[in-house]
Amino acid sequence: MSRREAYPLTSSTKLALATSLKRLLQKKFLDDITVKELVEDCEVNRQTFYYHFQDIYDLLHWFLEHETQQALQGTDQWQDALIAAFHYIKDNHIIIFHIFRSNGRDHLDCHFFTLARALCVSLLKEASSEQVLTDKDMEFLIDFYMYAVSGLMLGWLADDMKEPPDQLAARISFLLEDELPRVVRRFSSHPPLGAQTAP
Repeated sequence: MSRREAYPLTSSTKLALATSLKRLLQKKFLDDITVKELVEDCEVNRQTFYYHFQDIYDLLHWFLEHETQQALQGTDQWQDALIAAFHYIKDNHIIIFHIFRSNGRDHLDCHFFTLARALCVSLLKEASSEQVLTDKDMEFLIDFYMYAVSGLMLGWLADDMKEPPDQLAARISFLLEDELPRVVRRFSSHPPLGAQTAP
């Protein structure tokens, strides 16, 4: 029997391992979780784990990508997605804290970038629906606001999430709902920035 046949690459197996990781993260820091604990909790063998993931950090990356999709699922408006993102962080604060204070911090940062990027793509598409932006300008604006929003998320987390998620999301929405259309209009009516001009 081939290795692939013995350990079929299925999303259900990955999800089961991710669920076990989430369960263990509710109790301890990521750095204290071992593959042995994971496979025992998931009731699979080590070979199955290593068929699907290189190590715990590889599983963590998959887990956070899946959590991002779940957190934003069913949100049609960017304002709703923003609120959902902050509520996700608040509702899962123990898990996130146990990643935040571990060697998995870089993956958590990427998770917040992914959350923020998904929000900013939706937000900018809506703001530019009647304007024409170059791909380069669109990517620049997405990156700019992605870093701003993800930075607020990380700062809010580091500050023990003292501000209620709805209140913080409302302040960001209040700032961006008029700001973005204005910025998009400026970029769409301006010659490409940074382009070389003829002497």
